[in-house]
Amino acid sequence: MLKAGFAEAPISPEVGQEMPGMLQKRFGQSVHDDLFVTAMVLDDGTSPVAFVGVDSLSVKRSVVLSARQQIAAQTALPADNIMVGASHTHNGGPLADCFLSEADPAYCQMVADRIAAAVIQAWEKREPCRLAISSGSEDAVAFNRRFVMKDGTERTHPGKGNADTVRPAGPIDPAVGVIGAFGEDDQFLGAFVNFTCHCTLGVGGAGFSADYPYYMRKLIRQGMAAPQAGVVFANGACGDVTQVDNQTVRARESGEAWGRYVGTGVAAEALKILTLPDNATDEITLACRSTMLDLQPRELDPATVADAQVILAARTEDIWTNDEIWAREIALLEQMNQEEPLVPAEIQVLRIGPAAIVSLPAEYFCQFGLDIKAQSPHAPTFVVELANGCVGYVPNAQAVRDQSGYEPRTARSSKLAPETGDQLAAAAIALLRE
Repeated sequence: MLKAGFAEAPISPEVGQEMPGMLQKRFGQSVHDDLFVTAMVLDDGTSPVAFVGVDSLSVKRSVVLSARQQIAAQTALPADNIMVGASHTHNGGPLADCFLSEADPAYCQMVADRIAAAVIQAWEKREPCRLAISSGSEDAVAFNRRFVMKDGTERTHPGKGNADTVRPAGPIDPAVGVIGAFGEDDQFLGAFVNFTCHCTLGVGGAGFSADYPYYMRKLIRQGMAAPQAGVVFANGACGDVTQVDNQTVRARESGEAWGRYVGTGVAAEALKILTLPDNATDEITLACRSTMLDLQPRELDPATVADAQVILAARTEDIWTNDEIWAREIALLEQMNQEEPLVPAEIQVLRIGPAAIVSLPAEYFCQFGLDIKAQSPHAPTFVVELANGCVGYVPNAQAVRDQSGYEPRTARSSKLAPETGDQLAAAAIALLRE
């Protein structure tokens, strides 16, 4: 008999802690809405699995491994059957080393402990259930942020109404993936929701916030009349997808109102599936597969390293300029490549009946996610980025070679060889076919 359990645990930082997600160092000045880890456990009696959504920019692999170890010691969940994905909110806590921001070791350990606590509680709360698994479509709130320009180059966020733009350089993925769990008398227990869009709306301003997933969770709970239900959010391959429509001249889509707009749009599609669960079934079996890859770092041009060293040697001010920040990234990356000549990456697939969730530890370009879905034997297939660790941006090979736009620009945030995107996709598709 299929069982499900949901639980959450708060991970809001103390006001004044770092809030990674920009070039410059930032500090959270308030808490707009509490940050959470939210766990979903499914158990078919043979191969139990768990998915955890974390309200954070990314999640360190060390945090995931610590949480898995604690969970495996206290439940029958195999460590390898636990998937942990970050929502990619840019208003989260100090869980990432990002440009001038630095992860806080105590906060990282707290998050690991809270992930473990949430999964263990969800395991203990398991009850018989039926699952509704489907996918909706929301195509009005997310846009590709990279554009082909008239001179043949590609740029990230070229500016609204820029007359030199020709067309978007990549697609969007409008799918709203949903796995909803219903208990006795069709009581709504919770749901997994997957959508592809950066959490960069700036909900909360200078305060900590889950960004648009905060409104998405709130509306789903209201719509299902289940204020305690677990709503696990997983971001898709949104490395080049945000809420900003560069092809309009309206003001930039950010702030409270736009956060509510995007969250409501995603929630509305999820509620269409959850409020009419005619296809819900308990005839579900589960499985998990994963593999580890050793990824090749990008080669650093000696001239680029030398130029960076010149810029850093000439620094005189306490405040970092953007050029100095990028130079610092080159210097740090050169050191990282010496210490870690190959970058480990976990690719993981959870199969839930006819559906599959595939995760990659990268800020992955959208086309790769669509390619994985197109070649998957499972329907629907949900792609989750920034899961079980973070290896940075993974753009397409041409963007890396051209160094065009923000995402491919060589730094700790974008450090892998040009062919990495295809390598990750191939590994994911192979697992899905198993």
